[in-house]
Amino acid sequence: MNDDSIKLMSLLEELEDLITSSSKMPFSEKGIIDLDVAQKIIEDIRANLPRDIQQARWLDQERDRIISDAKKEYNRMINEAKDQVEYLVNNNNIYKDAQKRADALLKEAESHANYMKYRSYEYIDQLLYDMQTDIAGVGSSYIDPMTDYFNQMLANINAKVNQNRQEMKTLAERVQLGEQVPAAQPEEVSE
Repeated sequence: MNDDSIKLMSLLEELEDLITSSSKMPFSEKGIIDLDVAQKIIEDIRANLPRDIQQARWLDQERDRIISDAKKEYNRMINEAKDQVEYLVNNNNIYKDAQKRADALLKEAESHANYMKYRSYEYIDQLLYDMQTDIAGVGSSYIDPMTDYFNQMLANINAKVNQNRQEMKTLAERVQLGEQVPAAQPEEVSE
């Protein structure tokens, strides 16, 4: 596990501690946490996200730049072809040859522009595929274990609440039968 992963796990544990140690509202399972502390931890988590996730914005900008460059190159070649056609049209002696050359240049420019678009889309697709693979790795390395941990924690809490309900039902039945029931002492909730 690298330093970024250790820092990220540490921040997640800090957030979990903040949540689990929060004061409980009376007659509710809801807790009260310090929003400033929680916000600071979340900002630290964002700052320590894996580099691949932070580069997502860069990839979007890079894609736009490549497409813009391809458009500029396409427009330059089209203008060049138009200029060539105009020049050849002005020289009547070679009008037919000029028309053929202009068409060829236009076709070549369109072909080159399409090739540039195709290559840029291929490049961006590969970058996005690599990022998708890295994000899937982040999910299986960090998010899935954290989700499993939270699910287990919730299952333990639910089991404890169910146990308390059963005890309350037993005490209620004993009271209903007229038995003497000692006053219940609050029990410490274990993590």
